[in-house]
Amino acid sequence: MRYLQDASEGIPFAGSGYIQENIERFLQNLKKLELKVTLRASYKLKKFLDDNKKNETEELSADQAGELKEIVNNIRLTLDAEIGGIYAFVTTPKRLDALKLLGEIGELFTPDLFQEFPDIAQYDFTEAGKCIAFERPTAAAFHILRATEANLRHYYKKMVRQKRIASEMWGPIVHDLKARNKSKKHATLNNHLDNIRLSFRNPTQHPEAIYDIHEVQELMSVCIDANNRMFKVLAENR
Repeated sequence: MRYLQDASEGIPFAGSGYIQENIERFLQNLKKLELKVTLRASYKLKKFLDDNKKNETEELSADQAGELKEIVNNIRLTLDAEIGGIYAFVTTPKRLDALKLLGEIGELFTPDLFQEFPDIAQYDFTEAGKCIAFERPTAAAFHILRATEANLRHYYKKMVRQKRIASEMWGPIVHDLKARNKSKKHATLNNHLDNIRLSFRNPTQHPEAIYDIHEVQELMSVCIDANNRMFKVLAENR
């Protein structure tokens, strides 16, 4: 827009970086950014572009340069008004890397582990990362604990092939794991899972539980460790 506002006589119309390309890029960016009002207000700019392409204009005349400046100056008024109601939400630094939270959540876990999670656990951890990045900590806690519970159910079904308990609740599952010879040796993991249930999962189900951004990052770290341990055990028992 700034380039087009400064257009003067003798500037080439076509060619890389000149008038035609700047008009086309400007209109494309209005579409990309969904600035619909400004895009509608740019009808004269579109006509200016089409007319000069049709006439194979080589460089701007004084009249053409003046016309273009007037068109763009008028569009600028609409653009300023429209973008005044648009807001950007920017992440701030966290203990957990923002890029991983927003798009590479699997990299917070043991390498190549995330793709082994059930789909629902992958979904919830992905959502949890976004909630932490944009500082919605209590919502993040719900997603983290849901994902961990989904992985716990997956872990239980892989570890216990026969005579499983009917309940899929966190407490009964851990209690049953502690009672079975195959999983008794994983006492650290079993106790870890039970502690998450008692200290985080159960309190989080109640309305009075509210997390701050530091607490939820600690919860994420605790649950990452528990999930890493569960899937390490499964790998060892294949």
